[in-house]
Amino acid sequence: MIDIIDINEKSPYLNKIIKLADANSKTLGFLPEGAFYDFATKKQILVALDDKEIFFGYLLYAISQKEASIVHLCVKSSQRSKGVAKKLFKELTKITRNSFRIRVHCRRDYEENQIWSKLGFYAIGEKPAKTKGKILTIWWFEHEHPTIFNLAQQQNLSKLKVVIDANIFDDLQCTPQMATEKESHSLLANWLNVELCLTREIYNEIDRQEDGSERKRGKNFVHTFVIVQNLDDKFQKNCEHLRHFFPEKMSSHDESDIRQLAHSIARVPFFITHDQILLNKSENVYEKFGIRIMSPSNLIIRQDEFMRETEYQPIQLAGQIEIKRVHSQQISLLENTFYARQKQESKATFKQKLQPCLAEPHIFETKIVQNSIGQILALVVYKRKKQGELEIPIFRLLPNTLSATLARYLVLNTVLESSNEKRLLTKFTDFCLSDEVVDTLQENGFVSIDNHWIKANLPVVDTTKELVSKLIALSTELPYANQYFKDFTEILKAAHTHRILEVERSLWPAKITDIDIPNFIVSIRPEYAMHLFDSNLAKQDIFGGEKSLIWNVENVYYRANHPQVLSAPARVLWYVSQGSGNYQGTMSIRACSYIDEIVIDKPKPLYSKFKRLGVYEWKDIFEVAHQNHDQEIMAFRFSHTEVFNNPIDRNELKQIWKKETGKNFNILSPISISNQLFFRLYQMGVKTTSNT
Repeated sequence: MIDIIDINEKSPYLNKIIKLADANSKTLGFLPEGAFYDFATKKQILVALDDKEIFFGYLLYAISQKEASIVHLCVKSSQRSKGVAKKLFKELTKITRNSFRIRVHCRRDYEENQIWSKLGFYAIGEKPAKTKGKILTIWWFEHEHPTIFNLAQQQNLSKLKVVIDANIFDDLQCTPQMATEKESHSLLANWLNVELCLTREIYNEIDRQEDGSERKRGKNFVHTFVIVQNLDDKFQKNCEHLRHFFPEKMSSHDESDIRQLAHSIARVPFFITHDQILLNKSENVYEKFGIRIMSPSNLIIRQDEFMRETEYQPIQLAGQIEIKRVHSQQISLLENTFYARQKQESKATFKQKLQPCLAEPHIFETKIVQNSIGQILALVVYKRKKQGELEIPIFRLLPNTLSATLARYLVLNTVLESSNEKRLLTKFTDFCLSDEVVDTLQENGFVSIDNHWIKANLPVVDTTKELVSKLIALSTELPYANQYFKDFTEILKAAHTHRILEVERSLWPAKITDIDIPNFIVSIRPEYAMHLFDSNLAKQDIFGGEKSLIWNVENVYYRANHPQVLSAPARVLWYVSQGSGNYQGTMSIRACSYIDEIVIDKPKPLYSKFKRLGVYEWKDIFEVAHQNHDQEIMAFRFSHTEVFNNPIDRNELKQIWKKETGKNFNILSPISISNQLFFRLYQMGVKTTSNT
């Protein structure tokens, strides 16, 4: 008899797990001891026991919104071939049934690579292992979700780019003996989705070696890493600013640290080191430059959190970006800048693609995104030839640490524009999209059909049955997207709440009236509303909120921990209170969003987790906690905000409230409301009906 249990960080089995992992580190890779405790704290370790509670093995996994990944699956050698691995994996499939898939990477030359097909995985691809000359098989196990949520077309997941310093570079060249060397080698684990990079300063570090053979070995080893490109125009300025964080008299090693950091800023968001002096400067350097200095263990433990952070950092863009139409003097620059070298696109081919877009402004709208000093960061072309479609034939971003944030804003803004123009389909037809853009499209419900990425954006408020009828009609009207619409109908007919909510979000701004998820009204002060989502309020402010508002793909709102009414996932209507300013249009429901995540913690950890979203300063969060560092407060992350064309003022709301609930309207804290009331208010706000 084999029992499977999950454990926490206090479990007596944790030491046995760490010992078993160390004994099998040749195939599992190194994992810092702190990482085991972190996974246990998150209850992401499963343990196999017999009926006498004797430990047989364990499964350690990571989980995100879309997928789970197996980090370790290890069974004692004496207990193998007895079904222990199968039992552990079966339990994992139950836990992750709402994920799209389970992923694992395994070296082809390992005997263990054969187990995955027996567990129901299939090999969807391969990639180079971090060990030179070795190959990883990419295995997927897919839960039985319909095709529309099958993300198999994306085999190359975006990686977290990090620069390692010279000490870690040296550690990786040797067989690990000491604890710090083992910690460095944990960066080579196959399950980590991390790309290790170096700056050219590493050659200077190597040159300091007295032993000529060591210098030669180091230079050869450099070629196994990515070298980040220098930014000559910013390098010296970055060096000057960084000097303020170092003592006046610096060693050659300090000078080298400065140069490595200066090269990394604006190219790579993480700098990995064991150097405690550098680690002590981490918070100050991050506040100034947006680059995190951290140890290998900290990176590994917080990989998923940092992956999300690199995807969306509006604080770095707010007030620094503007979108403009292209003018004639910029055409040559665009032709030379945005052809996709990495996709083997020639400059001449891109020129042939761009010129018709510029020559026919009645069909094409060509826009550039540039920063505060006039550097062009992105090029987007909208094509409005077919009445029901908004096509994007060109969508190019220059690579930098914030291009993923920019991609997320531009894609969501494109969907909003398409929806506002009453177009039913948004279609990206650029064959040279970057990995960040592909990731963003998938996150926002786009599906690849014949090398085009399409998404229906239906401004409807319907029951499941009504929506199925409309999707069937669309599958006939748009034959090339026939299967796309049919897949949605199959999911809706299956009537699983979690999957139907995914359909609603994929067809956003569509709303499905018979999904059983919570709905809330939350009160927000106007000075926060105008920065988080409400451009109409922002226009009334002398300073304006629009520059930060433009990056509102997702945001975070802080409030007291009690009463604990809110939950996620959910929909929320925003009631903007009167506030202290003289704003027009307050005391009304002005917008709608999805609540994606709720976190309750002390103010400092919450600020660290969400400060990338940029609207709240530390003093604001500290005020919510009543200036108490130990007071737990609530943060909830929300997204896909629709600002109402027709805000519902308090007087009208009071009448509706009395009729619907029999009570007087009073909103001191969040209020849970019925589906019926939510959709009545939503339809009033967007001026739509169920027959739209």
